[in-house]
Amino acid sequence: MICATPAIVLRTFDLRETSKIAVFFTRDFGKVKGVLKGIRRDPRKFGSNLSLLSLNHIVFYRKRHSEIHLVGQCDLLDDFEIRGDDLRSFSYAHFCSELMDLLMPLEDANPAVFALVLEFLRALKKPPHDMRNVFMIKILALSGFKPHFDSCLSCETSMTSEAFFSLKKGGLLCRRCLSTDFASTAVLAGTIASILYIERSSWADCLRLKLMPGVRRQLEEILHCFVRFHVGKAMKTREKIHEILNLAHQEG
Repeated sequence: MICATPAIVLRTFDLRETSKIAVFFTRDFGKVKGVLKGIRRDPRKFGSNLSLLSLNHIVFYRKRHSEIHLVGQCDLLDDFEIRGDDLRSFSYAHFCSELMDLLMPLEDANPAVFALVLEFLRALKKPPHDMRNVFMIKILALSGFKPHFDSCLSCETSMTSEAFFSLKKGGLLCRRCLSTDFASTAVLAGTIASILYIERSSWADCLRLKLMPGVRRQLEEILHCFVRFHVGKAMKTREKIHEILNLAHQEG
């Protein structure tokens, strides 16, 4: 079966001496693995160099009994100006690609996630700022991993001030229900309000949101711990990104 779709490159790795395998996130088929035969021997064979998070138009031959398909055509549409010498945008790009690869299952189309990633990448063309928390909250909601912050998980009481986050249960508990998971951690009211606002607001509105430093740090900790607990893997790029951003801050 021949398939054609826009596709974002999440990662690549070499196959033998002449070819590469690419992991794409496509608009119409979700995450897809494909082999590009001969691309290392003759880079001009395809209209793309498979740069990280570049948007391409691919044509692939879908195999019934294999998760790795044959890519016959791959043409670059936009590379979003992601360059290794721009430390901030390059680190944000690696964060995005790793999170996508962790969360999204193979061959399960999710056009809303595809549109969200494009919004993230277009924002990188502007002077980049830290969009990681906004992106994580939105992709968790769209991919079905959304933590429950609307009310107490046990008694459904609305949470506006004192609350506790349970990794095991995947959401908030009130003081009265804390006994169901004493490992829960206290959550700032600003953290709850920020998550609910980001879930319900447009990407453009979210980028204008100013987070207090304590809220921003707690959001990052909760979101990364949530992903590690429920996906079973920690994000490898997290600490490296902190090092890169500190270096970029010192240089800039």
